[in-house]
Amino acid sequence: MAVMQDMTQRPNPGTDGWVEHWLDRYCPPDEHRYRAFDRYRVTCAVCGKNALLGRRTCMICEIPGEHGARLIHGADSGHGLEGKLCGPCLDDLRSRGAVRGWSLAETG
Repeated sequence: MAVMQDMTQRPNPGTDGWVEHWLDRYCPPDEHRYRAFDRYRVTCAVCGKNALLGRRTCMICEIPGEHGARLIHGADSGHGLEGKLCGPCLDDLRSRGAVRGWSLAETG
């Protein structure tokens, strides 16, 4: 696994550090405290993550989300977080299962 020099360096999609990089950089997906930044985006007052207003942003990183998903954390499968995931985050979670306790909820 490649070691990143600082948090502004983005790992390549599909490498083992993709989801961890964003979970280390930002609040957990269900703990953001968004505030209006301008008419196009909101910013978390705690971690600084930006989210677009007109288009859904990935629940984990700042890439626009393309795929609807439901995330669960740990054994609390009754409480899911609905939203969008980008391709790299979705691929990482699908291939690795749980990452830092976060996983995709099974859909039937």
